[in-house]
Amino acid sequence: MKIKILQLFLFILLFIGHLNSSDFKTYNILFIDISNDKRYTEWGIHPVDIRSNLKKEKRPLEGAKLAIEDTKRIERITKTKFFLEHKRLDNYLAVITYLHNIKNTDYDAILLDIKINDINNMKKILEKKENILFFNISDPNNKIRTNMCLKNFFNTFPSNLMLTDSLAQYLVKKKWNKTLLLTGPLKEDKEYSDAFKKSAKKFGVKVVGENFFVNNNDPRVRDKNNLSYLTKGRKYKSVLVSDVDGEFSLSVPNATMAPSIVIGSSGLKAHAWHWSYLRHGAPQLNGRFERLNNRRMESADWAAWIAIKSISESIMRVQSNENNKIFDYLKSNNLQIDGSKGISLNFRSSTNQLRQTILLTSSNNWVTAKVPLQEFQNSDNNLDTIGISIKDTKCVGGD
Repeated sequence: MKIKILQLFLFILLFIGHLNSSDFKTYNILFIDISNDKRYTEWGIHPVDIRSNLKKEKRPLEGAKLAIEDTKRIERITKTKFFLEHKRLDNYLAVITYLHNIKNTDYDAILLDIKINDINNMKKILEKKENILFFNISDPNNKIRTNMCLKNFFNTFPSNLMLTDSLAQYLVKKKWNKTLLLTGPLKEDKEYSDAFKKSAKKFGVKVVGENFFVNNNDPRVRDKNNLSYLTKGRKYKSVLVSDVDGEFSLSVPNATMAPSIVIGSSGLKAHAWHWSYLRHGAPQLNGRFERLNNRRMESADWAAWIAIKSISESIMRVQSNENNKIFDYLKSNNLQIDGSKGISLNFRSSTNQLRQTILLTSSNNWVTAKVPLQEFQNSDNNLDTIGISIKDTKCVGGD
């Protein structure tokens, strides 16, 4: 008799569980990255770590996984279950082919952890996937913000101009605003230096010169690999190093011919996120990430995390998981996302770029400043003092 009662009780629980689960809708998210992505396999790795068995690729997929864990707290409120699928493809061409072939109904959202090589081609493909919500979570190229102009494409990773504007604000505040540029050989190095030149003009920093370096010890090009040659004969108070690879920039602080602050790829660096930030819920977010992944949270991790959080937040507010409603809400001023950086965040409607504070960190891993600085004011939103404004884009729409 007791066994029958127990069986009946278990049946009722399963039946109730089935009824409850049938009330939930699903929201399917795809995360796309590339197998041999230099940004994680080669760039930014300390020469000692290259030879270490402890070297670990810091892929932002892990930030997306944390966000999915966080959505479980609001499942009953949103009546939505979030699912994450990961697709790692061989190269950029394979990504293009895959995106071209997917159907509008295959996924609700796609996070792109790729370097977008052909913006116009990517735009044509995403235009045809108008029902899917796309996020750029790792590419800082300014042209993506100025040329994409799609209602279903958003950027949670900061643009190069947001990063260099933040550095320029700090230089002006400290009166270190005579700057020498050291630019590396990569296309990405030039993109970053070009962004700083725009920031310098915007905030009144004087660029006293630009020298180009190579990262090798060939004595025949010592004028391009020796800091004594690269930094002599100029009157400057700061040196910006643009070195995406990251190895050359390690040698610049405390080695310039004239005493100066080093910024950019070494010294004082601009980040979307940093593990040393100790306010506004950041330690708790970092703790959750570290327990899940056994490493510290990086900027791209945060960008992936906040992309999914912006989706779940929108669904909770509009009480619908239909993407047309989510698109409108993401572009509205009603959106206010807590990114654990001390101020509510939302997207600029002109560029679909997430407004956000930028953390400036010193070489000994401490957040020196949070930008925008109080000295720089905007009548509508102080976060708009950094980054690309509507007049610099081909997109139509207000900020």
